[in-house]
Amino acid sequence: MKVMVLNAQDLFLFMDKHDHSASPVTELTEIKWQLMSSSLFSNKSKEKCLMLANAIKDAEADIVMVTEVGGPESLSNFAKYVLNDEYLALSLPSNSDRGIDLGYLIKKSLAYKVDIHTHIDYPLPLPAKRFSRDVLRLDLKANDKVQMILLLVHIKSKLDMSKTDFEGRSRRVLEVKGLLEIYKNLEHLHPDIPILIGGDFNGHAGEENTEEEFKAIYEMTTLKDIAFLANIPPEERFSYVYFNRGGNRFEQQIDYLFISDKFKHLIETTECYFPRYKHLSGAPLPIPKRMEHKNTLPSDHYPFLATLRLNP
Repeated sequence: MKVMVLNAQDLFLFMDKHDHSASPVTELTEIKWQLMSSSLFSNKSKEKCLMLANAIKDAEADIVMVTEVGGPESLSNFAKYVLNDEYLALSLPSNSDRGIDLGYLIKKSLAYKVDIHTHIDYPLPLPAKRFSRDVLRLDLKANDKVQMILLLVHIKSKLDMSKTDFEGRSRRVLEVKGLLEIYKNLEHLHPDIPILIGGDFNGHAGEENTEEEFKAIYEMTTLKDIAFLANIPPEERFSYVYFNRGGNRFEQQIDYLFISDKFKHLIETTECYFPRYKHLSGAPLPIPKRMEHKNTLPSDHYPFLATLRLNP
């Protein structure tokens, strides 16, 4: 099974004004692509949607854990019209104040039944109260038994617009601890079932040079970063390129997929990697060297793909 973690960067895709009896939407010009929507949010460009879809198809992902989804309607439209209706789209409203939710794309040929669960009302201590987005849970079932559980998360960023919580650290610590509480409760109920935690952590959650808010991962659980377990070289282990105010360039892994150390034998280490984007022509898009280069990518995050041996 191939599981992908993907921050799709503002995947809004509304088609309420399109006549679907006309030509396929992927043949529309960019202007008409935008005119399909009556939303205040612009549709993600057709070219970038197609490049995202190609990254998913090239990786042959069975399940895609998607963050920054513009709601269930956007993800359903992406699955049906851009991914050729080969994936089931599951998304639920989150606590996001930007309309960017979480969702799953599940290949319809996958031999599992699925259930989805939200944690938007999961209580966190003050000042957080609730997750800034959600912890969206997916259960994979075969013969009415849970075979694997996935927990998708998008931890609050370090932006502090209210200037009351430096780098959002208080909230970030509470969100991570809440996530781990959910994980540990599930682990207690399903000790023999692999539970994956994946998504955008908006910070360095790896075992080396771990940022403070993520240290609880290694103190409270046996979770490990699959990219680390797969021995992906450090210079290739990045999902995000950013530039500081001085224009200096940094590569960082902030998108993760975790699994308990006791299930590391399930990992096909040679088939875990960070896919890099391509032009629609198939030529590789270069890793950004300057800030303006990032705008050519279909997302400002690169996905991560892990392959696991799991039989229904």
